[in-house]
Amino acid sequence: MADTEPACELHLRISGQPHDLMLRLHGHEPTEDEVAGWMRDGAVVRLQVTETAGRTPHTMLVNFGSVVFAWLCPYQSGRGVNL
Repeated sequence: MADTEPACELHLRISGQPHDLMLRLHGHEPTEDEVAGWMRDGAVVRLQVTETAGRTPHTMLVNFGSVVFAWLCPYQSGRGVNL
């Protein structure tokens, strides 16, 4: 799975944080309705992610009860993110 392209990007704003978190999702690409349900239910969801290019995908548990807004967008290879 380390050599696979991400399925999409998930951008999250966590309550109390000044910046968004961008995760590259691998495997299952959730729908907007799934993400909305996770937020509504305050679910803790296990996601297969990479935060930056070149990293090996790993599991991250995300508490969607702390997410104040989120959006999905297509993954674009080569787009740089400076952290």
